[in-house]
Amino acid sequence: MFELSAQSYIWLYFFYGLAFFIMGVSALQQKLRHSSEFPLMRWIHLLGVFGVSYGIAEWITMIRLMGVYPEKDQFLYLAETQIHGFAFTILLSFGIALLATTRLRHLNLHIWLPWMIFVLWSFFFLGRYYSVSMDYVAHIQVFDRITWYLLGLPGALLAGAAYFINGRQLERMKLITYARMYHLGGLLLLFFAITTSVLMLAFNQVVRQYMEMLRVISAIGISLITIRLFDSFMWEMQERLNKYAQGQMLLQERKKTIRMIHDQIIQRLFGAGMFIENMMDNDPATYRKDLLLLKKELNETIGEARTFLKSFSETSIVMEDFQDNIQNLIDRIKMNTHIKVQFEYHVPPMVLGKLSPVKNAQLYFIVQEALFNVQKHALATFVKVSVSSTLQELVIHISDNGVGITPSHKETEGFGLQTMKDRAKEIGATITFERKNGFTNVIIVVPWEERLYEH
Repeated sequence: MFELSAQSYIWLYFFYGLAFFIMGVSALQQKLRHSSEFPLMRWIHLLGVFGVSYGIAEWITMIRLMGVYPEKDQFLYLAETQIHGFAFTILLSFGIALLATTRLRHLNLHIWLPWMIFVLWSFFFLGRYYSVSMDYVAHIQVFDRITWYLLGLPGALLAGAAYFINGRQLERMKLITYARMYHLGGLLLLFFAITTSVLMLAFNQVVRQYMEMLRVISAIGISLITIRLFDSFMWEMQERLNKYAQGQMLLQERKKTIRMIHDQIIQRLFGAGMFIENMMDNDPATYRKDLLLLKKELNETIGEARTFLKSFSETSIVMEDFQDNIQNLIDRIKMNTHIKVQFEYHVPPMVLGKLSPVKNAQLYFIVQEALFNVQKHALATFVKVSVSSTLQELVIHISDNGVGITPSHKETEGFGLQTMKDRAKEIGATITFERKNGFTNVIIVVPWEERLYEH
């Protein structure tokens, strides 16, 4: 019958802890995570803290098995279980953050829910440990299992599901290689959850040995896949640099076009005006010839104007344009009203997504209508406009402290709500209205019109 020696168990826990520790350190070194549109990268610091703390806890188990400090075994076991609870709390927070919608993240569900469970668990765990005289090994074992099923197992399952969902998003973007790695990472997290759960419940020594080995394999796999996924972050940064360079080229082209409009079209129109003045001083018999020349000149000018306008209309709007448009709108409101307006723009400078001129214009009119309603109907003294982005979409959140949208307002077509909904529908966006904590919220979510679909 297969049986692991005590030395083998020590090595198993060493590599098990090492795999998670390396993954954690690598994750914490991703300094530019805030600028990423990939959800995994935005919350990678949580996975990093989990990896480091969980790795340390497993090394404490290794030290206990080695019997280096037998007189401190009780303290080490207590510390190991408490660190397990902390690590599983972070893992659950990571899983919730990956799956939560933008609205739920605003509620900080990924923070208060795991930590509330952890505080309650710690209260009963440490309170019972210090207040009741009992076998400390049995007591700690029970609470170690409780923390796994309350925090660790849900966290691993949610993280695994999040990996799968992120993988599907990458599939839609035709990033098949990265999508497969996300799927494999999700499978390994689910495998880790299953093997650890079986290990917690198994009493048969042979089953426990096999679960220990399978758990080490899953840990090494999770570490390797997660580190490999950091390449997708580097790819994203490179693509953003490329898009940023393209955007700068577009801006230079626009400046060039503006100069051409000034140098050619405006000067031609000015020349036409001077020509008319000269005609007035000429012999009326020459008017027809002069008018034909003037008509030809104006037709050529109109043709050039159409060419310039076409070059504008066929080009996607870079995000700097959208930000400037909204900022100008807000500046006008500040000048004409006493409403305090706060504008927050959280779209990375080198965002991968783009807005077409149609979406840009419709979004502008939706925001304009929303702010007009605040100004004319809401009796508000404060309004906040927030623009943020994700991998798939642009989110605009307008919040004011006015009287809110009453049922009578909803039924009034002139109030503009239906117009805003119609505009949103035309560009494939969603718009929601809600009243919460004394504030009226308008949330517009619009998918990026152009993404990079090849890797």
